[in-house]
Amino acid sequence: MRRLAFLVLVFACFPVLALTNVDLYQTEIVLDSGVDNADAKARVSGMKEIIVRASGDLDATSNPVIQKALKQNSQYLSQISHGQLEGQQTLRMGFSGPHIRSLLSQAQVPVWPAARANVLVWLVEEAQYDRSITWEHSESMVLTQIRAEAVKRGLPLTVPVGDFDDITGVAASDLWGGFTRPLSQASQRYPVDAVLLVRSDGTSLRWTLYDQKPATIGVTRQAPLSGSNSGEEGASKMINQISDYYANKSSVVVASESSETVKVRFTTLKNAVDFFNLEKSLKKLSSVASLDILKIQSDQVTFNVHLLASQAQFEQELGRMDKVIPLNNTLDPIPSNFQKSESEFSETVLDPDLNSWDENSVDLIPSEQVLMFEWKGTPTVAATEEPQEVDRTIEFDETVIEY
Repeated sequence: MRRLAFLVLVFACFPVLALTNVDLYQTEIVLDSGVDNADAKARVSGMKEIIVRASGDLDATSNPVIQKALKQNSQYLSQISHGQLEGQQTLRMGFSGPHIRSLLSQAQVPVWPAARANVLVWLVEEAQYDRSITWEHSESMVLTQIRAEAVKRGLPLTVPVGDFDDITGVAASDLWGGFTRPLSQASQRYPVDAVLLVRSDGTSLRWTLYDQKPATIGVTRQAPLSGSNSGEEGASKMINQISDYYANKSSVVVASESSETVKVRFTTLKNAVDFFNLEKSLKKLSSVASLDILKIQSDQVTFNVHLLASQAQFEQELGRMDKVIPLNNTLDPIPSNFQKSESEFSETVLDPDLNSWDENSVDLIPSEQVLMFEWKGTPTVAATEEPQEVDRTIEFDETVIEY
């Protein structure tokens, strides 16, 4: 019984985080009626927002792989419709979670899991030396900006409701002074994972983030995070800093994978320059996410190509390249590590019917299709003097290099 009581006490001292699952893949973009192709531009803007929200990285949309995918945004959409927001026409979009996660892994961009810390926001605003707490239904430009940016970044927020318990439980002067005990006591009624105290004077704001359960604020020695921002975008900058903090804390880089891959072999590569030019040209294709070199043999190289589009689109792009000539596709056997031991062949077969040999039987060897192309790279230079020098041209040797 003593051990049981001790364990209960231990678990009581370490409360479990009540993380909130965020809907990462839904967004609504206001259409700009003054531009051409407003829907198309809204789809790109929507996908950029989803990429930032799912990755936790504001710079993720500048990644070359993601830049290609943005041009093919329709492949990542799962639903789309028009709507209205404050009298303006909008485009509501839902993106495919598996496709977005696959894209992030192909681009080697971190993934910020959907289970995220819920942050309680205490906002105290000062106007003409009068300080007041901003409640959930208060009209506040600062709170509106905080909420809008938090939705974009996928940061769950809770704002105190401002009922009798809230109003009598804490004073604006206590929060403005940064006193931890009344902050902790007033916050404990909310099931949150962290507490954010924001003090705004109209031109700038100061903030303190307690990344811990409300009951432990002022009790443990965990140091809070703090900062200050000014200007019209001060609240947005604050939310971005806090979102970056949580994203860096829990994001992971998923091993590179692709929804579709294809093996491609190119022949007649005369030298290393041809190889590097070919590799560079393939990476520029909008349908290509990344390349893996599988084998180099003689004047041939085999790639495993991770696709952002369908195989048909990839082949169409290859067909438009001047230096690529399509050849007949081939089948390569799939390597297997399974080998029968000698004892299996030496065992006596008791059933004579099983020991018979069918001369017409054929062993089926697993194989996979390989797309074949010829690469018209560096032109061969005819030797005018000293023909023996031709052999000095850099060429791939006969050695097989497998990766």
